[in-house]
Amino acid sequence: MQYIKHYWVDNISNEYCCHTNDPKEKRHPNKEFAGLDVKVRLQDVDGIDVCLSEVPDTTSVSTVTDEGGMNCVKVLTLEEFNSVATPYFGAQQLSTEARTEEDETLKAEKEAAASAKYQEAVTALYAL
Repeated sequence: MQYIKHYWVDNISNEYCCHTNDPKEKRHPNKEFAGLDVKVRLQDVDGIDVCLSEVPDTTSVSTVTDEGGMNCVKVLTLEEFNSVATPYFGAQQLSTEARTEEDETLKAEKEAAASAKYQEAVTALYAL
């Protein structure tokens, strides 16, 4: 398995949406990367939607840079991917548990822990 960080693609122009969240039609880069499996959806430091995905070993992947030098697609190591994915999934699990928790004290604790895990994922994303 291979891992990438990528932005959405404008489905009309086929350009990566590295600088905006507002194309008329956006899609994941499934056409560019066969077998793309989006695992994490967050926003970068500028508030632009960005994802971390798995791609099969049979799919050719490479870093894609725009004219301004920004990485629209970045190939990640498993460790880089997990630095974001592990706390992201932990936050989701804690949020789910908090929603079903009847004890208000435990619910608040799980919500706080989920928020901390989510922030950990965001911080790790910014470091990529």
